[in-house]
Formats: sequence, C-alpha cells, structure tokens
Amino acid sequence: MHAPSPARPRSPVTGPLVVFVLAALCAGVMVWALERQEHAQQRTQVADMAGDHVQALQRAIELALSANNALVALVRQGKGQVTQFEEIGTQMLPFYPGIAAMGLSPNGVVRHVVPRQGNENSIGFDQLNDPRQGPESARARESGRLTLAGPMELVQGGLGVVGRQPVYLEDTQGHRAFWGFTYVTIRLPEVLAAARLPQLTQRGYHYRLWRIRPDTGEEQTIAASTPPAGPDAVGRSLTLPNGQWTLSLVPIKGWGDPGVLAMRCAVALLFALLMTYLARLLFELKAHERGLAYQVAQRTSEIQATQQQLRATVDAIPDPLFELDLDGLYCSVHSQRAELLMAPADMLVGHNVTEVLPAVAALSVMDVLNEAHAQGWSTGRQIVLDLPSLGATWFELSAARKATSPSAKPRFIVLSRDITERKRSQEQLQLTAQVFDQSSEAIVIADAAHTIVRINRAFTRITGYTEAEAVGRSVRLLTVAGADDDFHADTVYAQLPQGGSWEGEAWGRRKDASTYPQWLSVSSVRDGNGVVTHSITLFRDITQQREAQDRIQRLAHFDPLTNLPNRALLAERAHRHIADEQARGGTLAMLFLDLDHFKNVNDSLGHRIGDILLVAVAQRLQSLLRPQDTVSRLGGDEFLLLLPATSAAAAADMATQLLAAVAQPFQIDPYELTTTLSIGIAMYPADGESFDTLYQRADAAMYRAKQNGRNRYGFFTADLEARTARALQIENALRRALERNQFELHYQPQVSLTTRQVVGAEALLRWRHPELGLVSPAEFIPVAESSGMIVAIGEWVIHTAVRDTKRWLDLHLPLRAVSVNVSAVQFRHPQLPEMVTRCLEQAGLPARRLELELTEGAAVDDPAAALAMMDQLHDRGVRLSMDDFGTGYSSLSYLKRFQIYKLKIDQSFVRDLEEDANDRAIVSAIIRMAQALGMQTTAEGVETDGQLEFLRAQGCDEAQGFYFSRPLPADAFEAYLRQQQQQQQQQQQQQQEQQSSSG
Repeated sequence: MHAPSPARPRSPVTGPLVVFVLAALCAGVMVWALERQEHAQQRTQVADMAGDHVQALQRAIELALSANNALVALVRQGKGQVTQFEEIGTQMLPFYPGIAAMGLSPNGVVRHVVPRQGNENSIGFDQLNDPRQGPESARARESGRLTLAGPMELVQGGLGVVGRQPVYLEDTQGHRAFWGFTYVTIRLPEVLAAARLPQLTQRGYHYRLWRIRPDTGEEQTIAASTPPAGPDAVGRSLTLPNGQWTLSLVPIKGWGDPGVLAMRCAVALLFALLMTYLARLLFELKAHERGLAYQVAQRTSEIQATQQQLRATVDAIPDPLFELDLDGLYCSVHSQRAELLMAPADMLVGHNVTEVLPAVAALSVMDVLNEAHAQGWSTGRQIVLDLPSLGATWFELSAARKATSPSAKPRFIVLSRDITERKRSQEQLQLTAQVFDQSSEAIVIADAAHTIVRINRAFTRITGYTEAEAVGRSVRLLTVAGADDDFHADTVYAQLPQGGSWEGEAWGRRKDASTYPQWLSVSSVRDGNGVVTHSITLFRDITQQREAQDRIQRLAHFDPLTNLPNRALLAERAHRHIADEQARGGTLAMLFLDLDHFKNVNDSLGHRIGDILLVAVAQRLQSLLRPQDTVSRLGGDEFLLLLPATSAAAAADMATQLLAAVAQPFQIDPYELTTTLSIGIAMYPADGESFDTLYQRADAAMYRAKQNGRNRYGFFTADLEARTARALQIENALRRALERNQFELHYQPQVSLTTRQVVGAEALLRWRHPELGLVSPAEFIPVAESSGMIVAIGEWVIHTAVRDTKRWLDLHLPLRAVSVNVSAVQFRHPQLPEMVTRCLEQAGLPARRLELELTEGAAVDDPAAALAMMDQLHDRGVRLSMDDFGTGYSSLSYLKRFQIYKLKIDQSFVRDLEEDANDRAIVSAIIRMAQALGMQTTAEGVETDGQLEFLRAQGCDEAQGFYFSRPLPADAFEAYLRQQQQQQQQQQQQQQEQQSSSG
C-alpha cells in the first residue's frame, strides 16, 4: 500500500505580509522615539543658550542698579545735604557703564542729576505726581525697597528703565522720615547690547525679551528680533526688583530637521521590506522542509513497521540477547528483564566483556565466540554472575555467527538463558544427599511395610549396624522391646497412614545389645494421591545431653566452689519453709553472714588461698547445722543461713556458735589464718513475710554489725528500716542531682602560718536538694561510692574547681592552688589520670595548681595500685596530699614511697590541743615526721588563738578552719579573696611608707 504523494507547498503570502506590518510598525516607533529624543535635546540646548544671555543681561542691570547704594550712603552721610553731588556723580559714572544718568529727588522732585547735559529737562520733575511714573514711585516709597520702573519713555528721551531707592533719615526725635529718592536711569539699548541679543539672530534664532506689566498684567515686549519668537519658544527668566523679564528663543528654521526625518523614514521602510523578503524566504524554506519531512515520515513508517515485526519476534524471546564481535565488544543488547543484565543495556554497548564480566565468565564468553566462529554455532557453556538485583545467577550460553559481508568483521548473536532455578534444583538434590549422608542424626527410610530401605552414616556410627546389615530389616530394630517409655513401635508406625507422627525420648539398642537414651522422631512421606509410601525416622544419642542437663541443674542450684546451695535453691526452700511456718504459726530465722576483712586475704595471699578459706568456712558452717537447715553461699564472702522452726533466742545462740567456730584459726599451708564474721538476723514473721524482705533486712542488720565493730551479730530493728529507706531515698535522689545542677562547691581558705596570707583553698562538695534540703556529705558520699555514682560526681567537682580557680587566677587574686578530695572508689578508677588531665586542659589551668587529697584508706587498701596511680598523677604535674592523717593505719614504709607532698592533720587532733597533752604530742610528732620526710603540713579545724599559736610554734606550714573562715560559696569566696588582696596591698603600702620615713 503506497502512501499518497505529499501536496506541493503553496507560496506563503500572509506570513510575509504580517512581518512587513510588524517591521514597519517597529521601525516607525524607533523613528518617532529618535525624533522625540533629538527634539528634547535641541530644546535643552536652546534653553541653556537663553540662560547664558539672560545671566549677562541680569549682571549688567544689577551692576547699574548697585549705584543707588552709593548714592544712598552719600545722602545719609550728609544727613540730607549733598553739596558736591555733580562732582561725585561725575566721578562715579565711568564705573557704571550701563547708566545714562543718576540723580537725587528730595521729596520725589529731581534736584540733582549728572550728567547735567542732556538731562536739563529732568530738573524739577516730580516723580510722585507724574501720571506715568507716579504709581511706581509711590510703591517704592511704601515698600522702602529698590524698585525698577519701565521700560518706559524717559523724560530725557528714549526708552529706558529707572531704578529708584527710597531714602529714610532719622529726625531729631529718632523717627524715620522719608527724605526722597536716589535714582539711576538705564538706557535699554546699552544694557541690551551687553547681553548680545542681536547675535542670536545671527546664530539662527528668533528672540523676544518681554515682561508682565505689574499694573495691567499684560505682556510688554522689551526687545525682539524680526520676526519675534513664536509661541513654541523656549524661555529663561531673570528676576529684577518688583518684576521679572523673560527671554524666549525659537530656531529660525523651526524645531527638527525634515531632511534627517525623511532619511530615517526611508531607512525604516527599507528595513521593513528587507524583513519581509527574508520572511518570505524562510516560509518557503519551511514549506519545502515540511514536504521533505512528509516523504521521510512515509519511508520511516514503512521501515518502522518492518522493525516492529522484527522486534516483536525478538521480544518474544524471554532470555537476554547480545550482539558481540569477535573481540567480545557489545554491539547491541536486548532483554525483556533488565535485572538479568550486569548494567543497563545502553551502558553495556561499546564495552568489552572483559570490562563488564568477571574474569572467569568473560573467558567463557570468549571461548563461546571462538567456537561459534570456528563451526558457526556454540551451546551448553554455563557461567555464574553476581547480578546487582538478583545476586548469584546461572546462565547457559548459546551463540550463532551472524551473516555479514565477507569484508565485515564477524559478529555473533549470543542467547543467555537463565538456568538459576534448574541449577538450584540440582544443587538442592546434591545438598539433600550430602545432608542425608553427613547428618549427625541417624536417618532411617522405611517403606510402607516398615522395612528399612536406606540409612545414613550416623545410623552406623550410633547403632553399629552397617547398611548391608540394616537394609531389609524391620524398623523395630531401632528400639528396645518392652522398655518403659512412651514409644511403642507397632502403634506409632500403624498410625502413620492416618496422619500420625511421633517425637520424644526412647531407649535405643545398639548392635552390641547395649542401650542408650535417644531422641526419636517419626514422620510419613505421601505420594500425589496422599497415600503413605515411606516413613522417615530420625534419632540421636542424647546420653551426653542428659549428663549436661544434670550438670546444668547442679550449677543452677549449687555454688561451684563450696557445693553449697546457691541463692536460687535457697529461695525455693525458703518459700517452702515460710509456707510451712505460716501454716503452723511458727517462726523462722534468716542469718546473713559476711567475713570480715576477707579482701585483705585475697589481696595479700591471692585468690587461691581465699577460695580455700571460703571452702573451709563453708564446711564449719555446715557442721553446726541441723538437717532441715540450709546454708547458702551468695557469692564472694557472703553466706545466708535459713533456720526453719527457730526462735529469736535459738537464732542468737546459733549466731554465737557460728562466731566462735569461725574465729578458730584455719590451717591452710603454709599459713594459719584467722577471720571473723559479721552476722545480721531477721525473723519470720516479725521482720518480714517473704524471702526478699527477710533477705534485705538481714543484710541491713549485718551492715549494722559491721559498723558496730565486726565479729558480732545483730537483729534487725525498726530504726534500721528507717535508715535503709533513707539510704534508698538518698540514692534515688542522687541519681538526678548532677543533671539537675543540685551540687555546689564551697571553698575554705588555707592560710600560711608564716605570712598569715591565703595560699590555697579546699573545695568542699555540698548538695542542696529541693525536698531533702541540705544533705550532709557524710550521708550521701557513702551512697555515691557504693552505687558507683561517685566517679561522675568526682569529675564534676574537679571540673568545677579548676574552672573557678582559673577564673580567680586570671583576676590576679591571691590563690596558689585548690585542693579537691578524692574518694577511694574514684582513686581506684583506671581513668582518673586521664580525666584530671582533661579537666585541666579544658580550663587551661596548670597542673601544679591542683592538689588531690587522699584518705589513708584509699592509699593503703592496695598499696601497689595506689603507688602506680600516684606516680601517674605525679608525672602529670598534679600534687597529692594525705587527708585526715593519723586517723587510719598508714604504714610508714609505704608513706615514704608515696608521691605525697603534704600531710593534713585531722581536726580530731586539733580540736583539744589546748587541753589534751596526747593530742599535742600526736600533732607535734606528725609535724616533725613530715619535716623529716620533706613534706608540708596543714592543720584542719583551727578555731582558737591557742591552737594557732601552738601549731605555729611547732612549725606547721598551713592551717584552715573557722578561725579564718567557714567554707564559702564561690561568689563569697571570691569576695573574701578580694578583701585579702586589699589588706595585703595596704600592708605593703604601710611598710613602704615606714621604710621611706626611716630612710
């Protein structure tokens, strides 16, 4: 079917005509705009020219009128009598070239005039009563200002203007009285000549100088060209006394240049015609292009129809098709499934298979191309690709050589078929076979008659039967006949056709007739009709599993070290005994035992000796108990005793026996060890009706026993519960105190006993809770230590203290360093040195400005670790001091090795210095010992002059206490430092004055 021939394009007419109209319109607008612009510029230039002539005219008139000022001065100088006017006026005339005459008119009547020649007719002229000049003369007298009359016909003859200046003189009484006029007569021809008005005609302009008559309001022409300027003239005005003159100009040839306008119109018309011609050419070209496009579209449609048929055939192929050359270059790519490509099709074209595919796959593709090149086709080669969207995918390649010209480079059509599912099925079959054979569980496949048809290796390993020995025998071979379990082979296998299955424990029998526990599972296999064709039996030997369960059961209920019941087993027995005592109304005792100072044994002798000691203690405890009693190890050095049917008196008696038994020495080669117990007792039902309550209260009673000196027992009391509740309340509130900014630091000054000046301060932590009020550090610090919160709180204290110290040092306040207390828990924290360094670096404070105060207990609990920690802090430049020295049990051998530079004498020794000789001896000994070791001393709690004088006499370096100041908040302490600074400055000034006076 042939497409109709395209119609011959018609010659376009409308388009070019529209272009002509638009082009002519645009050109006309441009010509009009240019004419407007040039007309405005011409009028501006003419106006500027008129302004130049107006300024020249105004200067000439103002110069002539200024002669009146000299005449007025002459009249006032003579007080109205001018005797030499002709002589003076004659001398003035040369300086005022525009003046025709000047004169004096006492009372308005002309009496003096120069030059007199030619002006004789003006003598005696009454200016006030003249019909022509009288009104303007009267206005001049009334206004008291210079006026300009005219142009007018002068009395002397000719056209001119008269400038009158009224003169007023003071009479004998000081009143102003009208004397008369001074006047100058200006002939217009001379003045107009100064303005060069006739030159305007020569330059091509008509002009007209005119004014508005003040009496009639009509225009009066003063001077004009022939003909004068018309109504379209441009004007400039000059302002004169009691009037305004205007000079109007208009070009003689008129505004604009007709020749230029005609030329512009011609150019505009030419532009419109040129645009019309170009538009016609463009429209004809477009029409020709449309004709060609129609023919191309017709041919393209035929080609597309052929291509669509070919593409439909190709699209029907579900597998990717590639066209490659012999070098492996992608020439074209087609795939209905983009996910089967390594990259989008357009990105593959132009790239080589070695650039797109993995090396192994690319090599296989090249082998396929070479084989197809040699024999015309290739098939059966498989490759695996890791596709971006599908992962590992298998393909089978088929290739055929494409027919081309002999000279063309060979090309090949390669079909890549997705065989992933087929490959997975094959692998699944292989995997199933491997799983069957490699499974750790025995697998037995039997037919519908329950005859074994196949077994795996695990079956032989577990039972000892080989495949030849087992195949063909009944599945009853697997179990022990008549065993006391839930498995009955006849029943289980008979129920398989009805959909039955079974799983559970059974006893199996090996080839050597031995039995073993097994976990056995039986299920059926059905064909397409739902008929059972085979059964599958899986089983495994669970002998080790049962043994492991027994071990786990024991580990779950018994302590592995002492073989005592653990807390879980004790809780079970406690619940049972509590229920028994509740039923019969009896009592029960729970004893919480803790070894005293057991940590010292572990730290000094090692954990092995500690474990042996714990086993020995457990054995002694068990030896004292009744069969119904239970002793449990909770962990560490803690034990819990449960004594059912026991009164409080019997519990106290048992506690006494326990204390005595444990206090006996333990012989653990090569050591003889002695330890003691702290025991807390809680009674059911008096102290609690549940295991957890009794446990908590026995624990609280045990801690009270430790606080009371250890090696004793104590019963739970109500005040212990209150203290426990208070401690819990403190702990809960403490967890939020830091983030809610409830902590604050107070600073107590440390004063040199030599100079009596502040040298340092101790930072003391305060906690102000909105509900609990100000909580004592003695109450919340132990809670913070036991809960681990002391580490974060301690870091906040150090960070805040060094920040405040840095601020005071920047203010040049008298402060050498700040000391911060470090708890034992915080001191043992491995990150303490890094934390201290970080705080110092953030604040920009030198390390020597920070002093950490340690208690004796923190230092000697683990001397080796303490020594290592002190060395790290000392290496970083931080100073260390021993706080509350003398209250603990420091070893002097350790003290001399510690990096300590100061000992702080506890306030308990300072408090009674004035009354107690022992305290004085202790303080003196501490000071002398510190001096011998090269250490400084600071006395705490100084409150009296007597204490201060004793400490100074003994050589103590520093002191702090209420004698100097109580601990102050940061702002108050800063004010205290400023006060101390002022006192020091005053003392220095007084010393300088005394030295000056003595000198």
